[in-house]
Amino acid sequence: MNTIWAIIAGTPLWVWAVLGLVIYLGMTALKPGSRSPLRLSVIPGVFLAVALGTLLHSSRLPEALPFWLASGLLGIGIGAIWAMLLPIGIDRAEGHLRMPGTAFWLVTGLLLFGMRYALEVYSALGRNSAQEHLVTLLPYTVTGLGTGMSVGWWAALMTRYFRAAGP
Repeated sequence: MNTIWAIIAGTPLWVWAVLGLVIYLGMTALKPGSRSPLRLSVIPGVFLAVALGTLLHSSRLPEALPFWLASGLLGIGIGAIWAMLLPIGIDRAEGHLRMPGTAFWLVTGLLLFGMRYALEVYSALGRNSAQEHLVTLLPYTVTGLGTGMSVGWWAALMTRYFRAAGP
């Protein structure tokens, strides 16, 4: 129990803020609503900017890039397929997409956050030199997957929106 408390207490405050944001955005996605393309672009844009910033400032860029790209491509496919299957309404006259409520982003966000958090805790608590190389690259894989899913989802929705008949 002391170890769990030490982990929680040692976690930087910004990590808890990110968790709060993941929960807030996931809860927001549970409710159906009408959203503009600009509003739908904000979150994928932020994910992409943060991921690229983290990746480009990494001292392990040559090693991490293939992991990030491969998982990002997988994520783009998952996100695009999900968005293409969504039953959305498109109102070009109003400039909105009518989105159904979905638990997808809440569940996915919590899973990705949990995986990344667990990997960072594992890395901080005990390094096994035989596994160190892989464990230090796994967070880039998780980040690439989440970023790819967000970008693929956005790209598929924007494709559907702009292909719809004009006003």
